[in-house]
Amino acid sequence: MNSAFSKKKEFCRFLFLIGLTVLAFSYAMFQGGFVSWFLFYSFLPIAFYAFMLFFYPLSLKGERTFFKQEFLFQEQVRVQITLSRKNRFPLFYIIAEEMISSSSLLSEQQIKKVLVPGFKKKLALSYEISQMPRGEHHFTGIRVKTGDLFGLIEKEKQIAIENKIVVYPSFEELQYRPISGSAGQGSAMTARAYQNQDTSMSVGIRSYQPGDRLSLINWKATAKCNSLMTKEFEQYRSHDVMIVMDCTPSAQFETVVSFTASAIKGIIRSGAQVGLLTASDNGGSFAIRGGEGQEQQLFYHLATIKEAGTVSFAKVLENETAFIQQSRTLLLVTVQLTEKVIERARYYASQGQFVIVFLAAGSQNASEHKLVQQERGIKVCMVHKGQFAKAFSEVSRA
Repeated sequence: MNSAFSKKKEFCRFLFLIGLTVLAFSYAMFQGGFVSWFLFYSFLPIAFYAFMLFFYPLSLKGERTFFKQEFLFQEQVRVQITLSRKNRFPLFYIIAEEMISSSSLLSEQQIKKVLVPGFKKKLALSYEISQMPRGEHHFTGIRVKTGDLFGLIEKEKQIAIENKIVVYPSFEELQYRPISGSAGQGSAMTARAYQNQDTSMSVGIRSYQPGDRLSLINWKATAKCNSLMTKEFEQYRSHDVMIVMDCTPSAQFETVVSFTASAIKGIIRSGAQVGLLTASDNGGSFAIRGGEGQEQQLFYHLATIKEAGTVSFAKVLENETAFIQQSRTLLLVTVQLTEKVIERARYYASQGQFVIVFLAAGSQNASEHKLVQQERGIKVCMVHKGQFAKAFSEVSRA
């Protein structure tokens, strides 16, 4: 529909150009004299170029290049676009505009560049997007527009160039150690001891996951099942971590996402396994696993998660009880600590889980939750942006 309307509009401009040329010629013929003929001959080159431009096929090819394919939240993105055409027909200007979909934040920005090609067959332009928003952004094409200097004839073309970039949440480096009280015997264990566990404590086997050590492969079971099988240990189960993230709309939502991403990376790098449940309309649940594959899957989910939820965080904690109770340690990352959330945290603590509530700083005052911190099996820690590692160390010392 848009293409048909554009062609109709272009044809109407062409008819107007013909009428204007006939009118100028008629004025010169009937009026006579130097001035009238001077005006006609002065207008003739403009009309001739416009006529040529109308029949000129605006055939362009384009290529979009990103300096990287994966970015972090609010990172600067540099893009380079190359346009090429078959001939050297002179063009006074070209307006190139990016076409972006699946990104509400970027669609509000009109990324336009004006080029003066002249007789050039190849054009290059570059631009930067500062503070790239988190999410998956689809660049679908480039809208190219040109015309004569007086706007008598305008031509427009859409060049289909599809690119996709993923902007992951920012994260901070932190060292995760199994927290005191989370082990099967109720005592803490260092990450080093955890990773160098005694293989004699194997309690079963499971499918091989990316990131598992080769020394843990059960070769007899691998030969029998015709697929890689890994030994599973009791301490693996004791130190598994389940993270439940609150997606309630808030000014601290990006802090919640960033902290969750930092915790996931720290837990997996320590050798432990982690699961994730996001309380959002487009949320998801990911079973407890380890390795780089799990990290990549969780980071991609956090990159596309939105701060929207018709169901409250406390209701999600109530409805997903069976999924949440897969691990000994439960991390709740939220922006608001309500009475119902506290009630659910107490329930999980009474069921033998070690519950830690990370509350995004700025959402509530920490002094309001001193009584909660005294609850047996529950710890509450305020999370400040730029101090995520400190949050974990405070919990370990508590």
